[in-house]
Amino acid sequence: MASPAPFTLCRIHRGERVYYYALFRDPVTAKRTNKKSVETLRKALGIVETSPIKRRDEAIRICQKALEQGIVFEKHQEQTLVSYLRDFYTWEVSEYVKRKNTLSVGSISIDYMGTRKNLLENHVFPLCDKNLLLSKVTVGVLERLQLQLVEQGALHHATINICMSAVLSALREAQRKGDIPSSRSLAVDSLSCLHTPRGILSEQELAGFMHYAKEKSERRIYLACLVALLTGMRSGELRALRYDAIGSDMITIDQAYADKAGIKAPKGKKTRYVPCPAFLCTTLKELALENPFVSMPNLVFWSKRNGAVVSSHYFSERFSQELIHSGIFSESDLKERNITFHSLRHMANTLLRGSVDEHVLRMTIGHSSQQLSDLYSHLSQRGLKSVALAQQKNILPLINQSLPSPEQMDDEEQNNKEHIGEGEDS
Repeated sequence: MASPAPFTLCRIHRGERVYYYALFRDPVTAKRTNKKSVETLRKALGIVETSPIKRRDEAIRICQKALEQGIVFEKHQEQTLVSYLRDFYTWEVSEYVKRKNTLSVGSISIDYMGTRKNLLENHVFPLCDKNLLLSKVTVGVLERLQLQLVEQGALHHATINICMSAVLSALREAQRKGDIPSSRSLAVDSLSCLHTPRGILSEQELAGFMHYAKEKSERRIYLACLVALLTGMRSGELRALRYDAIGSDMITIDQAYADKAGIKAPKGKKTRYVPCPAFLCTTLKELALENPFVSMPNLVFWSKRNGAVVSSHYFSERFSQELIHSGIFSESDLKERNITFHSLRHMANTLLRGSVDEHVLRMTIGHSSQQLSDLYSHLSQRGLKSVALAQQKNILPLINQSLPSPEQMDDEEQNNKEHIGEGEDS
């Protein structure tokens, strides 16, 4: 079947003159344009002529030249690999993000996109051929890129894997849309890498540090460490912790803070409730009330500069500094053992495990799978008390906090065991 003509000419008589007009067919949509004056096209081509166009073949030649030079339709310019990747990971213009977040609201965050774009800008784009067209990308190009990243020696294998995964995710989308032939394989094997396990402190080291932090450190960093240790809260959750999320002996964790996204749902997008000793809840509320920049209390860990959210590095940097100042660790010790502020979350999980039903612990700490979230969507009061009891028995003694009497603890523990035995069948 023959392709339709790219344009159709028509003549319009006005008085004694004849004017040629053309209706062009859009090569992408196949729809016809409005009539365009052939004499106007002649001017756009730079042909200086004042006499009217009288012959049909002359009008046809002008229309053909206008098409060839992109005057009627802009010539499609294929994107290069670099420009495509840059647009793909630019939050404001990415069609991929718009589509994904329309189908599932919040499925891709601005911080996720920003992190990957920074990796590409800093490490991948400098190694790419700036003129390489998207359609010409092959598995060989990708394997050479991966090898160059390894040979540079600036990145760990795990980070290179993230870089390559970002590139491949974007290319798979381009392939889905037909910009890269679907028959072309773009699979690249990941680099093998050993993940350094997150280090934790020994009980003796933890006790020594918390005693030092209580006596010598700034109060807010001590309290942040204490909350993370008792509840397993992440730094983003601590940054977003509000006055009204703190009860008399419970913290509601329903939001976190990220630099670009701002306030968002916590990891896992599930609200959780974590027991917190009454003395600590009271102290956290007092800290929120001390914010001189607001009339109503809001953030618990507010910035001393403006009363707003503390920086993303505040907890991690101050925690490392205080560990070194305490004399318990050196800088090389922290690096070798991979101890960071997030280690306190692991400590919470380690110290509570064994004293709390595993399902309750996962829901409290926030390590739950979707199945467990569905199964234990509402923790019972007795289940939460088991966490509080484990905090009192396993963590608070390490930091010399007061405990209830042994008789009270034994009664609560016995009641809790009976309840957990009943709850597992429900």
